[in-house]
Amino acid sequence: MEETHEFWMRMAIDLAKESKTPFGAVVVDPEGQFVGAYNTAIHNGPTAHAEINVLKKISSLDYNHADELILYSTVEPCPMCMSAIIWAQIGQVVYGADIPFAQTKGKQINIRAQEVINAGWTDSILIGGILKTECEKLFGK
Repeated sequence: MEETHEFWMRMAIDLAKESKTPFGAVVVDPEGQFVGAYNTAIHNGPTAHAEINVLKKISSLDYNHADELILYSTVEPCPMCMSAIIWAQIGQVVYGADIPFAQTKGKQINIRAQEVINAGWTDSILIGGILKTECEKLFGK
C-alpha cells in the first residue's frame, strides 16, 4: 500500500473533527479502498464508538480475509471496541492517543488494547502513537 500510517490517521483525525469528538476511525483494505466513521454515542447509545461504527461498514471493502484489513483509530480502542475488532478478525490496528492519556480527559476503562489481544485468539498487530500529538489535541484543553 502506497499510503502511510500517517496518511490514514489524518483521515481518522478529520472524521473526529467532523464529529466534534476526539474519536474517528478508518478501515483500509489491501487495494487502498476505505471506510470511515466517528463516534455517535451521544445520539446512538453507548456502543456507537468510532471503531464499532466503522466495523459495521467493512462489508463494502474488497478483501478475502479480514486479517488483510488495517483499522486506524485516533484513540487506542477501549476493551469493548478491541474485542469487536478481534471478533471481526482485523489484522492490524493503528492508533494515535493512548488509553492512559484519554483517562486524563474523561471516563475510560483501564484495560489496554494489547491486553485484550493477548486474551484473544488472533495475532492482531497493534501499533500506537501515530500522530499522537495531533490525536491528543482532539480532546481540547
